[in-house]
Amino acid sequence: MKLGCQARSYGKGIYPNEAAFLAVVRQIGNLCFRGLEANWKNLERYFQAPEAFKRILSETNLELIGAHYGAAHWDESSRKQIRTEGSQIADFVSAVGGQYIVCSGRRPTQGIASDEMWKKTAEGLNLLGEHCAPKGIQLAYHNHWWESEQEGLVKLAAYTEPSYVGFAFDTGHHIRAGKDAIALVRELSDRLHIIHLADHSEDAAGHAVRPQLGTGVLDLSALQNALKGFTGWLVLEEENNAPSPEKQVAECIEVMRTIT
Repeated sequence: MKLGCQARSYGKGIYPNEAAFLAVVRQIGNLCFRGLEANWKNLERYFQAPEAFKRILSETNLELIGAHYGAAHWDESSRKQIRTEGSQIADFVSAVGGQYIVCSGRRPTQGIASDEMWKKTAEGLNLLGEHCAPKGIQLAYHNHWWESEQEGLVKLAAYTEPSYVGFAFDTGHHIRAGKDAIALVRELSDRLHIIHLADHSEDAAGHAVRPQLGTGVLDLSALQNALKGFTGWLVLEEENNAPSPEKQVAECIEVMRTIT
């Protein structure tokens, strides 16, 4: 398996300017991660000049794993916009040698997703995935806790086309939902392209906390066993706004190396 880092691990999903984003990219490269994942809004400035970002990747010894893109894939009225934006993202990711659009969904306003919503989400993902496939790009659906609470990944696996849609499974969000992350890794092993490695715990009041990797309840030894034969990306995604994200990420990659 290959080790990567989500730029979010350094404190922001979308960085305020190019200099701030590139500083993070260089730090990720300096720690000898092999791959970078980032929100598409951090990459959009390079869409008309992919060679410029390709040079940055070369200078930092990184590959672009993929660009993260969130949308209401179940919403038929959004399909045209999703296709337009998805096509632009796919063109860029392909041009710089990447493989994936890491897609996340949007929680329905009523909170509970019906089976029809899962089918509509799958329909939207299949349409986007089919459009991106000729560009050499696959979708990897990234879960948050609400999908896991409602068995959303299992449902999407049943309703999506494997050649177009796989998964970027977030262990921390799955555990937050009260689910067994190790069991899910085993159940969807043939559909997992990326694993977003994240931990989980609760504070004294019982509120969900996303602690530094290796300090929560994620069973790393069991995960290591479940990952035997996995050849995809193991991607760090810290979301806890640590005072020193540089120190935290440096410590986390050492934890990641213990299970590879």
